[in-house]
Amino acid sequence: WDCVWGQFAKGEVSIGGRTAFPVFRGCFGLLAWHWFWGMSVYVWTRFRINYIYLFDFDPRLVDTPIDIFNDAVDETLVFFLCMLMYYKAGANDMPQWVPPGAYPMFLVLYTIKSLVFPWKIRKPLWMAIRQVLMSPLVSPTFFLTYVGDVFTSMVKVFQDLLWTACFVLSGDWLLSEAKHETSSRVHIWTESLLYKNIAIPLICLLPLWLRFNQCLRRYLDTGKRYPNLANAFKYAMSQSVTLFGAFHPLYLMHVQEEEKTISLVEDDDQDVENLIMATSRHSN
Repeated sequence: WDCVWGQFAKGEVSIGGRTAFPVFRGCFGLLAWHWFWGMSVYVWTRFRINYIYLFDFDPRLVDTPIDIFNDAVDETLVFFLCMLMYYKAGANDMPQWVPPGAYPMFLVLYTIKSLVFPWKIRKPLWMAIRQVLMSPLVSPTFFLTYVGDVFTSMVKVFQDLLWTACFVLSGDWLLSEAKHETSSRVHIWTESLLYKNIAIPLICLLPLWLRFNQCLRRYLDTGKRYPNLANAFKYAMSQSVTLFGAFHPLYLMHVQEEEKTISLVEDDDQDVENLIMATSRHSN
């Protein structure tokens, strides 16, 4: 609310216009997933769905819905605190003892800590992610298929996490807000070929590729064409869309045509102005 009020009452730039907003957006995607997992576990427990058996979990390492919600509440408080302090520091409403980028940096470190510790509880998740990444070398279980489906729904989150990694490793979080606004060398990596034409398309393509491999491996294990080959065909078509969108020159041609159209319109406007001025002089 403070960010919204600052924009409408004082005309300040909202948190969405700040340079480190993709960091908060990416971390919020992971935080929202934690909340949704807690809600899912609550519903499964409430209606006596034995998800522990379906997912092959160790009952000794499974958190209750209350435990999941307690962790999610703590993470949400840290998230909003870092966002508020980053907004206030950028708006010069609080002393800048540290660069404003230190607050999203702290949020990144806290998010990494929450994803790794306690290791005894988090280890099965990371083992499942490793097995998903090894598709089709690993036979997909029901939980591995579930994780693969979740990955296909988190492409935008993965893009923000990639942006966050570049933001941290490039050292841009050490710069002040004024430097971000005036310098043309900030976030220059976003225009690089490696980031824009290789990393981003791979981020979009990888979840679809993993699910495609899982479907093919499932067909080899069961011998059932349906629904395994049908799902594999679906993910193959999705990959083709991603590849055409990343490498087809039509978009670049469209951008060039727009620039030419804008230039022609500006030239036409200038010609009309010159004609009006000439007509006015002739009348005088």
